[in-house]
Amino acid sequence: MIKRSRYLYGDYSYNHIQLYLYLFLAYARFRLVGKCLSYPLVLQIQTQSFCNGRCIICPYTGVRKQHEQGFMEWGLFEKIVAEMKSATQIATVGFALQNEPLLDKRLFDWIRYMKSLCPDKGCIVTTNGEPLDRFSREEIRQSGVDRICISLNAFSKEMYEKINVGLDFDRVMKNVSSLLEDQSLRPKVELSFRLTRDNQTEVSAAVSYWKTRGVRTRVMGISNRAGTLVNYEAVRLKKDSQGMPRRKRYWEHAMSRLRGVLGCENPFYRMDILFNGKTLMCCQDWNRAVIAGNVATASIKEVFNSTEMNEARRLILRKRYKQIASCRECSSAL
Repeated sequence: MIKRSRYLYGDYSYNHIQLYLYLFLAYARFRLVGKCLSYPLVLQIQTQSFCNGRCIICPYTGVRKQHEQGFMEWGLFEKIVAEMKSATQIATVGFALQNEPLLDKRLFDWIRYMKSLCPDKGCIVTTNGEPLDRFSREEIRQSGVDRICISLNAFSKEMYEKINVGLDFDRVMKNVSSLLEDQSLRPKVELSFRLTRDNQTEVSAAVSYWKTRGVRTRVMGISNRAGTLVNYEAVRLKKDSQGMPRRKRYWEHAMSRLRGVLGCENPFYRMDILFNGKTLMCCQDWNRAVIAGNVATASIKEVFNSTEMNEARRLILRKRYKQIASCRECSSAL
């Protein structure tokens, strides 16, 4: 039997086997009864909505004034965790959603609370790394977090500051070094690289360098964030897979084939909760065009199979992306 909490944390093939199994069951059930599985495989939680960067691969600065911003209330987080405790299908909880999660000083305390009640759930924090020095290594360690994914996107200081505008390369690298010096935290560190037109050769060099140091890396392409990344055509690679490791290219090819046959997989296996409880149909929807429900007033289970979610899934299976507000301009659906 597959141990669910290993999703996103185990070895490469193991992760994908579990995701494929979940998606097979989710698609099959939806075709049979018009509903997805009871709970998502992956849950993303936004404990606050702000970011300290102005990265050229992110639409945050262009959309932040268009939407309500704020911090999640403790009572709402407590409600989410209480339901998660009995939701065995939820394998991974991510703390990053259209924000910089470490701007929330409560974050590792909240993770410690969640892990005390839900030790079987994998927990990942995705960060730009600059605010890491606001937390002690002991605080991070005691939280029980399973993975800290730091978005570097470059190897040199010059390229880093070209892509990650507004962030301090030296501070970030100091924070990375601090985590790597701690033998209990080192295995939890993952360095992430988004491929762009400018950084492709640097990413290859960076992956090779960090591999020699025994540090896990992840290489991904970029999307137009459902049409909200206005400079997408200027920064994207014509073929994102060009700079990816071979096995990552195989995975992207496999998921692209699956997407071509069955439609976009995101709404079938993941759920994204904003700070106020509103739930996005897709994490790429920076315009918040489709709200699937609100977990402040309904359960995760109810929202995951809400009328809005299931109608979107029906349209996705028929490849009618133009009829879904959050999919209309998405590069993954075009």
